[in-house]
Amino acid sequence: MTAFRELSVENRIKTLQNEGAINDADATFLLKQFAESSDTTIPADVANHMIEHQIGKYTLPVGVVRGLIVNGEMRDVLVATEEPSVIAAACNGARIAAGTGAGFDAGTDVGFDAATDVGYGIIARSPQYVTTAQIAFEDADGSVAARLRRIVEDKEKVAELLRIANESHPSMSKRGGGARKCRASALHGFAKLEIDVDTCDAMGANTVNTMGEAVKAQLESWLGVQALVAILTNTSRVATTAEVHIPVEALASRRLEDSERESEGKRLARRIAALSALAASDPARAATHNKGILNGIAGAALASGNDTRALESAAHAWAARSGRYLPLSKWNTETLNGKTILHGSIEIPLQIGIVGGSISSLPMAKLAIKIGNYKNANDFRNTLAALGLVQNLAALRALAGPGIQAGHMALQSSNLAIAAGAKGAEITEIAHDILQLSPAERTTEKVTQLLQKLRESSKN
Repeated sequence: MTAFRELSVENRIKTLQNEGAINDADATFLLKQFAESSDTTIPADVANHMIEHQIGKYTLPVGVVRGLIVNGEMRDVLVATEEPSVIAAACNGARIAAGTGAGFDAGTDVGFDAATDVGYGIIARSPQYVTTAQIAFEDADGSVAARLRRIVEDKEKVAELLRIANESHPSMSKRGGGARKCRASALHGFAKLEIDVDTCDAMGANTVNTMGEAVKAQLESWLGVQALVAILTNTSRVATTAEVHIPVEALASRRLEDSERESEGKRLARRIAALSALAASDPARAATHNKGILNGIAGAALASGNDTRALESAAHAWAARSGRYLPLSKWNTETLNGKTILHGSIEIPLQIGIVGGSISSLPMAKLAIKIGNYKNANDFRNTLAALGLVQNLAALRALAGPGIQAGHMALQSSNLAIAAGAKGAEITEIAHDILQLSPAERTTEKVTQLLQKLRESSKN
């Protein structure tokens, strides 16, 4: 019997159909994806070689966040997401920030002088990111850790390990990157040696794993001990930051009179700061707070072909690095030249790339990098940090005001209409009708009735 992985895509689909896992309509749907040729989708042969047991292609809407000012440049950021309101919220947050004349200050481990930087635009300073390989050993008595420490204190041995790592993947060194540093540490019952690798503008997971395995073989030879594992860690030792200072008037509704905007803005700013403090006090709230930050960041990472699971795991690990799960952003009110301003900041590790892997093979990913005009990986990181902060600003602004559902349901209503079977112009009309219903009435049954009524009336 031929293994499933060795079957053609068509025969994999037929196998699932014969087993009763899918019906004729499902099979037709999957097969149609390969019959229809389009330059905008993943070519069938590429898709079949990207993953195992491939039977289809999953499509998500891709939208553009516009008006996001980063480093003094107006950015268009492609975001792939299934969730209504993510892109609208990011655009709204970007508008509020851009309206201040200050935009976002995105960088890492830098001071921020409100007196000089508000109104200046974006100031971006990024760290030197590295991806780290870990070679771990079982070490009940601590002897392996002691020997690893002696190795990293020996300049000749360190040079040998770095040489072995770089020779295992010479193209990285040719691009100006490569293995840079070694360190050793003891854990409870384990010991590990870590190697930091500059992966240039790539995320570099496969490169770092290859280097880690090459170094593992040499360490085993020196120590006479079998290693437990050699693999990268998705945590980061550095994080990208972004800051913004917003005059409170920018938070108020544009429909208000000028005389009312300051008082309303102060009220919203105080509540946003209180929501930030709540997230710092309650891990349960912090989890949702951070999920909102990642809405746009993960969507932009997905659209650009980056590993969203690696990005999100690093973010959550950073949030919990103190031993307590905390929010990735902070908001507070400050006084500048007698005026009340809202100060927001975010700190988040962003292990992403703009070249390599699926980034270079997926048509939409290449387009996302092109439209974003990212000059290098750090440029993209700064943009993502700013995106996360505007996303957070918009969410907290909604929570501090009318509540999150007011704007969200206006967009979610279209999804409800589609789920009920609405098509084309019907979607807009049914979505409008849904918004006239009370929250308790917004059920699939009720929406189906609205659609039936619309179709019956159109026949008359």
